[in-house]
Formats: sequence, C-alpha cells, structure tokens
Amino acid sequence: MTKRSERLKPVQRLAEQRREQAAGHLSRAEVALREEEARLQELLGFRRDYCGQFAAGSRVDAARLQDFNSFLTRLDEAVVRQRQALTKQQQQVNYARRVWLEFWQQHRTVEHVVTSRQQEEAEAEARREQKEADEVARLLFQAAAAGRLPGKR
Repeated sequence: MTKRSERLKPVQRLAEQRREQAAGHLSRAEVALREEEARLQELLGFRRDYCGQFAAGSRVDAARLQDFNSFLTRLDEAVVRQRQALTKQQQQVNYARRVWLEFWQQHRTVEHVVTSRQQEEAEAEARREQKEADEVARLLFQAAAAGRLPGKR
C-alpha cells in the first residue's frame, strides 16, 4: 500500500517545477527591465551631451539651429518611446512577480501538507511498533506467569 505522502510526491514535484519556471520568468523580466532602464539612461545622456556640445558651439545660424531642434525633437520622441517601453516592462515584472508569489505559496502549501502526512505516518508507525512491543511483552508476561517460558523448567 502506498503511503499518502508518497502519493503526493507528483503534486509536490509539479508545484516545485511551476515555482521554478515562474522564478525564471521573473528573473528574465527583471533583466529586461534593467536593460530598458540602461537604454533610457543612455538616451538621456546622449541628449545631455548633444545639448552641451551645441551650447559650446560658437556660431549659431538659422540652419544649424533648425537641425539642432529637429534632431532634439527626434531624440525627445525616442526618450518618450523608451519611457513607455520601460513602463511596459515594469508592468511585466510586476505581473511575473505576482505569478511567482502565487506559485511559491502553492509550493509552500504542498510542502506543508506532505510534511504533515509524513509526520502522521511516522506517528502511526511508532504507535504500531509500540502496540506490537506491548503485545510481545504481554505474551511473555503471561507465559512467565504460567511457567511456560522456554528454558525454564
């Protein structure tokens, strides 16, 4: 007969597998978030440097100012798109974290149930062994009281 705790092992393995997969998804989402943050910082740094170089220039004519403004507009649009990408990635991290937490809690619950079943089984086994030992002691006592112990005549 299979013990109840042994029958729960597939459920336990599945819960562990799901928790690990969710942790992997969360980890990858966090890496992607850091990459998006780095891209945004790179764009902002590039914008800051470009503005600094333009301000340091000695001659500003209308064509150069128009090119500067046009490029700065495209750069600002890129910054806006990157902020949107960063926000979207943060949402994905938040979702992945919620999923991981859910699977972590499920795994922990299954672990608790398996541990409880194992403890119950160990206690039942100890009671069974104690009952057998008590029965042997009772039989020996009865045999000794009746004078029927082997080697005692």
